[in-house]
Amino acid sequence: MKVVWQALAETELDAAVDYYYFQASATISTNFRNEVERVTKLLCEHAKVGVQVRHNARRLPLHGYPFDLVYRARQDSIIVVALAR
Repeated sequence: MKVVWQALAETELDAAVDYYYFQASATISTNFRNEVERVTKLLCEHAKVGVQVRHNARRLPLHGYPFDLVYRARQDSIIVVALAR
């Protein structure tokens, strides 16, 4: 299964990575990106693990960070639609 980031979600991810890099440290920024990667891998194996919200979207919190990954599960892909607070 592949993960596809919508443009706005990718922009939100880049902004969060930059925020942690410049406001905290390179290590925290890297750890944040690693957590996003961990969650996306989990979704590829268990697409319906997140809580259903609306418009067939689900959200799954990132451990240790004030963000949820909002996504839609398709038969062959995970579509990330937002990185939400």
